[in-house]
Amino acid sequence: MSTTKNNQLARVLKVILDIIFGGLVFISVALVLWIVGFALFSNQGDSIGTASIPVILSEDEDRQFEVTLIGNPKDNINAAFLDEAEGILRLETDSALLIAISNAAKLVIAIGLAYCTYLLRAVVIGIRDGEPFAEENPIRIRRLGYAVLILGFLAPSVEHIAATEILARLPTTTPTLHPGPSFDIGTILIALFILLMVHIWSYGLELERDRALTI
Repeated sequence: MSTTKNNQLARVLKVILDIIFGGLVFISVALVLWIVGFALFSNQGDSIGTASIPVILSEDEDRQFEVTLIGNPKDNINAAFLDEAEGILRLETDSALLIAISNAAKLVIAIGLAYCTYLLRAVVIGIRDGEPFAEENPIRIRRLGYAVLILGFLAPSVEHIAATEILARLPTTTPTLHPGPSFDIGTILIALFILLMVHIWSYGLELERDRALTI
């Protein structure tokens, strides 16, 4: 009965992970097409896109408000506003460079999340097929831990670099804005926990194999 429930749960998880993985692949492809397409069409017409980056505010403000640009930005910007005060800066612009910078950061994150989902999906498939302790699973989970660890550093760093580059192209703003954090401590702790668990799991499997050989 317990095995049946575990198999059913594994099937449900696989369906969910299939949807998430497919969605992340779709988002990655869409971002590439959007970056390339906007760069091509912006030269032929007045295309307007949104460049969004994480920022830190110098002081508390309303949860959504416009940003005042004091001076002329290096790129044409129709509007600038903050969405959620913790916060995301959104720029309505026809600059292909700003669109490419902000969406390239999102593309890196989407690809990293897709890879993590792919590894987790492979583990769930092994559980569904009745092989939760297959030798491949600890390897996959260890790769997942390292991937999440890298993502904890890489994703915020890429967004930080994008925010730094875009803010450098803006004049003085009211309120004063700064790039978001360059690492995510929560994601890093989750990655370390995954690596610790897979180490314990691998050690347990080795003890079980040694016990089986002595019988």
